Amino acid sequence: MAAASDRKVLEEIGEDFLCCTICLEQFKSPKILPCLHTFCEQCLVTLVEKTGSLNCPECRQKYQLPVGGVPGIKGNFFMANLIEIFKQRLESRQGAVLKCEGCQENTATHRCMECKQYICDSCAKVHRNILLTRTHKLMTIEEFETVQSTSPVTLRAVEYCSVHNQNELKFYCETCQVPVCSDCTIVKHRIPEHVHRDLKDAADEYLTELKAVVDKLKVKEQEAEKNKTLAKQIHCDLTEQCSKEEKKVRMKAEEIIKKIKREEQRLIDELKNNYKMKVKRAVVEIDVMELKHGNIKSTCSYIEMLMHHGNAAQLLSQRLMQEIVSNN
Repeated sequence: MAAASDRKVLEEIGEDFLCCTICLEQFKSPKILPCLHTFCEQCLVTLVEKTGSLNCPECRQKYQLPVGGVPGIKGNFFMANLIEIFKQRLESRQGAVLKCEGCQENTATHRCMECKQYICDSCAKVHRNILLTRTHKLMTIEEFETVQSTSPVTLRAVEYCSVHNQNELKFYCETCQVPVCSDCTIVKHRIPEHVHRDLKDAADEYLTELKAVVDKLKVKEQEAEKNKTLAKQIHCDLTEQCSKEEKKVRMKAEEIIKKIKREEQRLIDELKNNYKMKVKRAVVEIDVMELKHGNIKSTCSYIEMLMHHGNAAQLLSQRLMQEIVSNN
């Protein structure tokens, strides 16, 4: 009735698939949200206590808490069953000795397909004699492992009603959309208020609907994959284009910098040339001024000497010196 055989499930499941993405440990009392993401019950309780609301940690969709809070969320029995299968597979691979889950003392020799428990010879004998468990299917561990490896689909255990624990779920209440037992159909799910169907027929019909949904989802998956690939290509192209543009900017900047450097050098050279000409003229001017200064100084010294030490005849003989002074 499942979309894939149990054999394929056993081959494909791994520990990561069976781990809660909140605590990163194997699911404990797994609860499934409407978005089909599964988490431990306690992890969801802690999450709601912290945030005050129920938001899926995976897809961030917000949901209304059911009556009773997190415990009222549907349990993921499929995931719980997978965990049980995985444990069995792991124990089988490790060659572990199985303890009886009934008396917790003896080595297990049988497996009850209805109770989903490993039991010993003594508990198996009691199992066959008690009225409530007399009809349960018992298999030796060797038989169970053989069937598990060759035809695991036949190992699907009977599911029992959570209200009437000893009653097998055989009907589906379309009104409430839940599997029910025969007692439920005359207690909380009475006719004509509630409409019942055979559980297997309802499941087969739902399976057909699920196949159609899966087909549509696969088309959307392909489209999403295509869009994801396109987005990655756009990202890659943008990164490459950005790199090219950055290179162009750097090249343009280097070109501008070289141009500025050349202009800088030209201005400096021009400044130096002008400076050299002006310095040369300044040097000539300095030479002229030094010569003039020397002449004036020497003439002044001579006149002072004449004034202090020359006689009248000498002073008068030098009257022509005034022309020299005026020339200086």
